[in-house]
Amino acid sequence: MMKLFGVALVAIMIMSGAVFGQNEMDLLSQALDSIGFTREDIGYQPKGYWTRFPNDVPYRLKSFDDLFAEPLKLYDFGKSFGEAMRIYCDPERLDSLDDNLYQLTFFLGVERKLGGMRSYGANLVEAPDSLKPFVRAVENIFLAAGEKTKFISFGQRYGFTDSIAELEELTETIPLEIRLLLGQLVENLREAYYWRDLGIRNISEDIRNKIFQIRDLSETQADGQKYYPELDDAAGLIDFESLFYGGLKAVAAAEQFEKAVSDLNLEFSEDFELDFDTPYGRIVINGTENNQIDGNNCFLIVDFGGDDNYTGSAGATSRYDRGVSVLIDLDGNDNYSTANSNDISFGAGILGIGVCYDVSGSDRYRGKVFSQGAGLFGIGILFDKEGVDDYKAETSAQGCGYFGIGLCIDAAGNDDYYLYGDGQGMGGIGGGIGILADYSGNDVYTAEPYSSVVDRGDYHSEHVINSNNAQGVGFGRRGDGSDGHSYAGGLGVIVDISGDDQYISGNWSLGCGYWFGTGICYDGEGDDLYKSVYFTQASGAHFCNAALIDEAGDDKHILYETAGAALAFGWDFTNALFIDRGGNDEYEAKMISYGLAQLRSFALFFEMGGADTYKYVEGQQGFGAASFRPDFAEPKLLNPYTYYAKSAGIFIDASGTDNYILRQDDKEAAAEIYQDNAIWFTLDKDNPNFGHNNFGIGIDADTGHIPELGVFDN
Repeated sequence: MMKLFGVALVAIMIMSGAVFGQNEMDLLSQALDSIGFTREDIGYQPKGYWTRFPNDVPYRLKSFDDLFAEPLKLYDFGKSFGEAMRIYCDPERLDSLDDNLYQLTFFLGVERKLGGMRSYGANLVEAPDSLKPFVRAVENIFLAAGEKTKFISFGQRYGFTDSIAELEELTETIPLEIRLLLGQLVENLREAYYWRDLGIRNISEDIRNKIFQIRDLSETQADGQKYYPELDDAAGLIDFESLFYGGLKAVAAAEQFEKAVSDLNLEFSEDFELDFDTPYGRIVINGTENNQIDGNNCFLIVDFGGDDNYTGSAGATSRYDRGVSVLIDLDGNDNYSTANSNDISFGAGILGIGVCYDVSGSDRYRGKVFSQGAGLFGIGILFDKEGVDDYKAETSAQGCGYFGIGLCIDAAGNDDYYLYGDGQGMGGIGGGIGILADYSGNDVYTAEPYSSVVDRGDYHSEHVINSNNAQGVGFGRRGDGSDGHSYAGGLGVIVDISGDDQYISGNWSLGCGYWFGTGICYDGEGDDLYKSVYFTQASGAHFCNAALIDEAGDDKHILYETAGAALAFGWDFTNALFIDRGGNDEYEAKMISYGLAQLRSFALFFEMGGADTYKYVEGQQGFGAASFRPDFAEPKLLNPYTYYAKSAGIFIDASGTDNYILRQDDKEAAAEIYQDNAIWFTLDKDNPNFGHNNFGIGIDADTGHIPELGVFDN
């Protein structure tokens, strides 16, 4: 039974002296005071004597433990991704400066993985020779690889084997100004290759080959179905600092080249074409015609215009001895597609650096596995600067990282994203970083919900709905029920700054965590639709952090089919934080939602403004609730950690005239317990299950705030 305290209690709370500013009550303090908690009680700091607690799961990111201990900081942490996009995708800055993608790669990716680097610059070098800069830069690749460009026998040079002479002839149709810029680009990409090789220097050829053959991480890792020992082997040997330094050099060089070409504002008098093989892979340079480009085995592709078709592993590390691949397309409505399910493509890095940089045009991206911003022990980046773009992939794509970094960044346009799963901002095993970030436009993000379309069916929804692991999800390898090789999940974030957006998915999506992972969905402004099913919208299970943050707009949060485990829901030591800071919003769910903590979790639902409507089912726990278990009151000696810990479900709605509607037998009626300007508890204080460091509370107030949410407002 729940007990209701009405308008009078809220009035007493305001008059009691807990008032901030102009009668602005700290609502979170009021909620915590009423259950005997302070802010320091929110979150977890596991102890070594917590037997059976999985305390030594490896590959946790530097941010995980501190967010696990201070989940309110998920707001600051999530907001910082939005700030990076606001600054470095601002159109004026994009047009005037040439370090935007470099800074985004650092702030969205590298900085979240490593602590020893700062974004002072990539230390780019000049072109090697002012007379023949491009030719000399290519010659330096041969020298770095220990290969000759000229062959002499019987005292004679054999011209048909003189590679550099051949290159000089091929470059004659390229404008001189472009040759200088190409020389600088190639020289810096050669340096990036050097740092990539340093990064994997300790990994044997055998392990490298095995890692390059892996394509099924999306299907085999969540519950430890398949063990790849080569992942552990490589993780202990890789030099991420060198590898990611090379990645920062590659994106900085690509962006510098693009900005310099743009500033030249050249009109080409004739078209040109160059396809030249080097020890690091092919260099392909095309003019402004519509080209068909095979991207396999390429070190560098530069296309100056035209509606082009790219196939194969363009902008991706196609094999371990091709450690850097960069594609720069300067203009045109382009088609990026691969028919081979084994091809990684378009901004994917396995044990290396893959960059796909598209400047202008409305483009169509089609990929299979490891595509459109994906990294496995490497860094993969897709950056699309402008245009109405259409992205489709299967798995491990559109911002997905396993042990490495995958970034998919789109600066402008009404874009459409679709994939099956493991992507759209998915931080996978080994502390992977996966970010999908879109600056502007009315965008649609779809992770295929139905197993009848593609079978990723989840037992939580009777296998009708897919387990997506998408749209801001941190997902680890839970090996405690199989081979014992547990890996922490990573950091998965989906970021959208502005526009009226649609987020459509099934299960495990939209700011969701699992097994020592952190998942964040951040939306800046716009009237958005969030439509998903189960374990979604600030939800998680088994030792994780999850947050959905919407800063503004009249939004709809609709759960369908199984329709639960959402809107600040935590299971088994989960921190679930839902924040909506403004707008007249609509919510609809069927079960276990709205600030519900189960099995020692913290589920925090904060709706901070607007006239909101909540729909739910009569008799379901939620709106600030915490489920009781006997082991909270009576410790088990072999499994005591649930007794040591604390948990709470807190629901807060501040301001606005709100409607709470409950359904029963296909009929709807206004709720009696949940009302405007009221406070309620999950249990009466005389209930034997009340307490035990496990509380549920709901507050609806006409005024009030949560101080932590306003720290960065000025």
